[in-house]
Amino acid sequence: MKSQPTVLFVRSPSQDRAAISMLRDSDLTVHEFDGVRDLECALGDYDTDCVVTNCEVENPDGTQYLGGLTLIDRLQRNHPELPVVLFAEVTNGDIAREAYSRDVFSYVPSTVSDAHQRLLARVDAAVASSPARQRANKRKQLNEAVRLVNQALVRSQSRVDIERDVSAVLAGTARYSEACTVTCQHDRPVVRALGSQRDRVSITVPEPLCRAESEDRLVVADIDPATFANDTDALETDCARVLAVPLVYDGTSYGVLGVYADRVDIFDTEEQDTFREVGHNIALAIDASQTKDALQQRSTELERQKERLRELAQIISHELRNPLQAAMGRVELLAAEHAAEEFDAIQRSHTRISFLIDDLMEIARQGGRQYTVEPVALSDVMGDAWTTVDTDGLTIEIDCTETILADSTRLCQLAENFFRLATDQADTGKVTITDTADGFALEHDGPPLEAGNEGPFELYYASTDEGVGLHLAVIREIAHGHGWEITLANESTGRVRLNVTDVERPSAKTT
Repeated sequence: MKSQPTVLFVRSPSQDRAAISMLRDSDLTVHEFDGVRDLECALGDYDTDCVVTNCEVENPDGTQYLGGLTLIDRLQRNHPELPVVLFAEVTNGDIAREAYSRDVFSYVPSTVSDAHQRLLARVDAAVASSPARQRANKRKQLNEAVRLVNQALVRSQSRVDIERDVSAVLAGTARYSEACTVTCQHDRPVVRALGSQRDRVSITVPEPLCRAESEDRLVVADIDPATFANDTDALETDCARVLAVPLVYDGTSYGVLGVYADRVDIFDTEEQDTFREVGHNIALAIDASQTKDALQQRSTELERQKERLRELAQIISHELRNPLQAAMGRVELLAAEHAAEEFDAIQRSHTRISFLIDDLMEIARQGGRQYTVEPVALSDVMGDAWTTVDTDGLTIEIDCTETILADSTRLCQLAENFFRLATDQADTGKVTITDTADGFALEHDGPPLEAGNEGPFELYYASTDEGVGLHLAVIREIAHGHGWEITLANESTGRVRLNVTDVERPSAKTT
């Protein structure tokens, strides 16, 4: 810990050296400089508490005019934590306003009778304010770094983008000199992204990064310049300290963020806590981007599968319809010449095959179909569907008065498949359509339906159901196309019931 505060004094050629002597006599360590260039070269050599400057000091280009304002500009840009006291005779009001606009800590006129006493008082006040200014400046720099990282996380679309953008914004701040993301393989870190955008780099101090990943904790380490004295491609060149931040979310490691600085008075507890949260946010963003990519890939695969299913259905339809139509034509000719009950059975089988082909094509097409929803009377659609299906031996009871929002053509296809299902299951009996609180129900007399291994509405074939799986699959696809839910209830009374729920009505839609 230093015993005396340190003041850097940038004097002008006409500066009263008595002021410097007075400050030194007041237990202050004072270092003198002639201009902006000399001060900038020396700033890294001293633990400075305050800077004193005249207006008329040497600019980097050698001119004297208002070099002090240039110096203040550069200090505010590169060392905003340092308080600046302007010790000069400023008779021009515009110059005074320019100085104060640059956040000068204080102005002391150099020509007043008690100028030295005033200067000492203002320097003492500036030195006293230095720790608070340093804390405020650190917090400001940290907040800015977090803001830039969060912006990068919002705009980045992939893991590569996230790592590249985060490293770049951190390396571009005034507080840090370099940043990178790495994954450790065989106890050696492999650079995934580098903030400085160099083409080639080597990590000569790998231990902190590897330890952060293996131990899942933040690691702060000083860097010995001798380690990479002859390595121009070393990541740690001109860096004095590194903070290694593990990137972990929900138990999954996405590597390590390395943040480098060119001084050792950095990465205290507050800064580590900030970067612990930053590391969590980066890992969360990477996890979300990879989840999104996986879902997109899965969606693409499903779309390809659906397209292949449509193509397969078209091929099957084409390959089956031609021989089926030829067989049906020959059976009609034979039936006209010979009165045999076997021909009627063959014709029914042919009709069933034709229906199965239609149902298979309907399943394949549903995924790409657009539904036009409008108010429809449920009883009217059910009545129309009943007339299109050969239901000899069955009767129907339509006990519904509700108007629902549906695509009438698709709803009619749903009903037709249910009626064909009822016909296949029983030669006689009754079909019932009723309103329910949140939709409608379809019932028919018949034995319980076998659900199959994948559930009652999945596409399957069983030797005893004669296409039941196809009917139920078509019904399910049409219901889901409307956003409805559908469940099967095998009633103990010998009835099969389909409950269609989540059905919207016009009145509910408008409210």
